[in-house]
Amino acid sequence: AATRIITPTECVRREVCERFGVRVEKVHAVPEAARAVFRPLPFAETAETRRRLAIDGDFLLAVGTIEPRKNFRALIRAFETVAAHAMAGRNLRLVIAGGKGWLSDPLFAEVENSPVKDRIIFTGYLDDEDLRALYSSCRLFIYPSLDEGFGLPVLEAMQCGAPVVCSGIPALVETAGDAALHINPDGPDSIARGIIEVLSSEAARLRLSEAGLKRAARFSWERTARMTLDVYMDALKKLERNGR
Repeated sequence: AATRIITPTECVRREVCERFGVRVEKVHAVPEAARAVFRPLPFAETAETRRRLAIDGDFLLAVGTIEPRKNFRALIRAFETVAAHAMAGRNLRLVIAGGKGWLSDPLFAEVENSPVKDRIIFTGYLDDEDLRALYSSCRLFIYPSLDEGFGLPVLEAMQCGAPVVCSGIPALVETAGDAALHINPDGPDSIARGIIEVLSSEAARLRLSEAGLKRAARFSWERTARMTLDVYMDALKKLERNGR
């Protein structure tokens, strides 16, 4: 019944057309953007947030509602491998920031049985200022999601200067481009390899950080608003042509 449909990525646009038989010209991809609050914060200014959340030393950061789609169970297993790595795993923590979602109990049960459970921190839901502090102070941001429409936390992390390792699924490849290291999210081994690859090379970390800042700068909510307005105007013109 809709005159026009908006999706956040071209890959979701294609899915809508293929799965529901919608005409291509009816569907428009309008990318999202990270909010202005997400920008690099000097490391010293992140200390209060890290102290309050009991995060000491180096840490990996993952952000998202705790649900199966975010693939945190595979991430836990991958972290066990990373933590045992002589070069990359030195006293490293894994911080998962996000509220509980559906079917989250199996994840917490898995953590209880993990040999590195004392190095895994669940912060619960965080506001933007706390997230900004963690994005700005993590060793890298890891996003192993199995399915996404856009992947906004990836842009938030990039806009704060965090090196990003994320799934090579279509939406995240489209959002992150070559400014992230893309990994296969289907197994812990590939996730662990990606994390270790970046942690083992300061040059790789810096390259991804710089590339991420440039990539995030290509997105803005002003651009999103203008593109959305264009779709509304197109819909109005169609209604006028049809005498409605």
